[in-house]
Amino acid sequence: MLNRINIGQALNKLNSQENRALSGIGLAILAGFLFVSSDTIVKLVREELPVAMVVWGRFIMHLLIMFILFPGKKIIPLLKVNNPKMIIGRGLLLLTCTCLFFTAIGYIGLAEANSIMFVSPFFVVALSIPLLGEKVGLRRWTAVLVGFLGIIIVLRPGFQDIHWAYFLIVGCAFFFALFTIITRTLSFTETATSMWFYTALVGTIGSSSVVWLYWVTPSPMQWLMLLIIGAIGGGSHYIVIKAYNRAAASLLAPFQYIQILWATIYGLLVFNNFPDSWTLLGTAIIITSGLYVWIRERQLGTVRRSASWRGGAAR
Repeated sequence: MLNRINIGQALNKLNSQENRALSGIGLAILAGFLFVSSDTIVKLVREELPVAMVVWGRFIMHLLIMFILFPGKKIIPLLKVNNPKMIIGRGLLLLTCTCLFFTAIGYIGLAEANSIMFVSPFFVVALSIPLLGEKVGLRRWTAVLVGFLGIIIVLRPGFQDIHWAYFLIVGCAFFFALFTIITRTLSFTETATSMWFYTALVGTIGSSSVVWLYWVTPSPMQWLMLLIIGAIGGGSHYIVIKAYNRAAASLLAPFQYIQILWATIYGLLVFNNFPDSWTLLGTAIIITSGLYVWIRERQLGTVRRSASWRGGAAR
């Protein structure tokens, strides 16, 4: 009888873990869809408003959401952090990424921009050596080089004029890699909610310092679009936090690439823009090499956990 109870409890626990993992995957896919939806609205409103206005709208609306979710004194605990300099630096990095990305998609397609952004994991691999002291083997370096080959295919230097906006996306991917590494580091000392709040606070202060130079009074429809951009931008980050609370990062990583599908669909339906065959080929190479890096990271993580367990058993 006791064995049946134990088996039943184990099955219930397994089902609960599977349900949490599935909900995490669903939230990650939803977040990707919302990010690209926001990008689409940004690309539309960029035709009418300066990029500084759009960036400011994105962050100030995000901050307003934070004050709604944490009214009055409830916001005070979010201000208390252990590494304020790194928290502020992280916020400035996201502000920089937002400025670069919002500027670029005013000139190039959503699918191309999202494809190039996915070189960010390769920058993370390269930067993890000097910044985190990690060792990167030949196979992961090969995957990184193959990923950059995919970027070259997308850009095709010498075969077409390369718009300067593509380089903004590459720069955005680099700074987002730094943002990711700092997030990894801060995750050991700070709460996800505090980091979420400080991205809004730093972004609002930073964008407000320059927006007055480019100020154009938005129309009611433009105010609504800015509100939607901020709500989606802030809400999507919260959904990502919830996704990672339910499922491991190693499980969710491959589902990020679905963003390219959303971007392609939006580009076709809203802007009548579909990537050419070379862009699709380069994107496929980037995704393949990125998935290999992810698989290799999972393998190494398993080895590290196994070695740690054996070491603990030996002691």
